[in-house]
Amino acid sequence: MKKKWQGFWAGLFVSLFSVSLVWAQTGHEPTIKVSEEELQKAASEEGLQRSGNFGPFHLFGYGELHYNGKIGPTPNEIDFHRFVLGLGYDFNDRIKLRSELDFEHAFKEPELEFAYLDFLIQPSFNVRAGAILVPMGVLNQHHEPPLFYSVERPEIYRVIIPTSWQGAGAGFHGQLPGGLDYELYGLSSLIAVQLDDTGAIAQSFSGSEGFHDDHSIGEAPGRDFGAAGRLEYKEIPGLRVGSSFFLGNTGQGNSAIGGGFLSMVEGDAKYSFEGIDLDGILAFTNLTDAGNIDHVLIAADPTFTDFVGSQMLGWYVEAAYHLFHHLLPQTEHDLVVFTRFEDFNTQSKMPAGFAADPANDRRTITTGISYLPIPQVAIKADYMINWSQANAGVDQFNLGLGFYY
Repeated sequence: MKKKWQGFWAGLFVSLFSVSLVWAQTGHEPTIKVSEEELQKAASEEGLQRSGNFGPFHLFGYGELHYNGKIGPTPNEIDFHRFVLGLGYDFNDRIKLRSELDFEHAFKEPELEFAYLDFLIQPSFNVRAGAILVPMGVLNQHHEPPLFYSVERPEIYRVIIPTSWQGAGAGFHGQLPGGLDYELYGLSSLIAVQLDDTGAIAQSFSGSEGFHDDHSIGEAPGRDFGAAGRLEYKEIPGLRVGSSFFLGNTGQGNSAIGGGFLSMVEGDAKYSFEGIDLDGILAFTNLTDAGNIDHVLIAADPTFTDFVGSQMLGWYVEAAYHLFHHLLPQTEHDLVVFTRFEDFNTQSKMPAGFAADPANDRRTITTGISYLPIPQVAIKADYMINWSQANAGVDQFNLGLGFYY
């Protein structure tokens, strides 16, 4: 089996490299490599750089197709995971509408990704209001598939920082002197537990999945609100350093829960030089009244055992190398090899009377390649090695196709 995978990787690498080399030498004009900052701007939710412009109207979006091959008896899966349609309208130079509709799993799950109005006043101070992507980490706001190298989003952005996470609210954003960008919003908060008329349970937290993305703001309770913000430094070329926070109650008036106050903070950094990317993040959450939340979930479902933790902690480090940076410095093609190590525990601390499951103290190594014939399109392959303190975990081989427009 090991030789089989080695042959696959070698064949795929040689094929991609050969195609790229031929393509790069067939009349393409020399181009300058695009920086991460430029890519983020091009793929930002504002849709200004990458949109199809029709007068004041803008069309933009992204999509990704995944193949997940589980190692062992677990079924494999092919999924057109996301197709996102973005629409924008410029009322004038100062007031702009931006929105995205997310059709997940081949249009089975339609969702509103964001929809807000920007009131542009000056570079250092602007107002945003509507359904806003929470500025927690980098990937929650810039999650177009070509912008990260793995097929699946990092695990930290699945169970610690849900992507994409949005809330209804308003606030400020702008660019300050010295290379500082900031965002600060008041937003609707999460729903710790909600039961509908049929007894079905919606929840934002669990032991195994950590922080869910069950965060729809369509006719959701509006008792509790929170605050979120981000500060990012990008003055030095190739360097990005940022920190984000979220604070807010999640009980939504449920007296059996209490406040359910969630405090969340993260720090992230990335440095790019000579075709090398070094990236990392550390995220921590603290949830008061987690024990009350667990008791409410048990009362709704006596078989419930996936107990919510009081604290979660996760981090990763990633190293990547752009192979064409030195081999073909004038081509617009990009071929990236990367490895990422993640350490995350969704039950880092438990409320009194509840025990942690060692299977939720996990590690993941993801290694693979991402080929970008143009910055907006990525063809990916990677392998995930998963294990936990319970000596359990299913490895996974992934293939992916992603794009934004």
